[in-house]
Amino acid sequence: MMRAGVISAGALALAGCAAVPGGNEASKGPERLTPIVGYTAAQDAAGALVVTRDATPFAYDEGAEAKRAANAICGGAVASSIDDRYREGAWIFPRGCA
Repeated sequence: MMRAGVISAGALALAGCAAVPGGNEASKGPERLTPIVGYTAAQDAAGALVVTRDATPFAYDEGAEAKRAANAICGGAVASSIDDRYREGAWIFPRGCA
């Protein structure tokens, strides 16, 4: 009987660690994006951040501007990587916000 109590206490302690709110990346909902004047951002089904410019679409050589906008939209940090890409006037950041 005593052994069961010790095992149960250990199991509860481990379960408590696993149930920390926000501790599981898969349980997090969509990121809250900060609206920035002149830009539009959305997350696609895979969680990638898609950034477009309202006035004229981005060009391929405007990745730095798109990244600055994405940083502002993400509240300071986009998860930029070598996988970032340009497509049809939009810059796509596959890892979303950091």
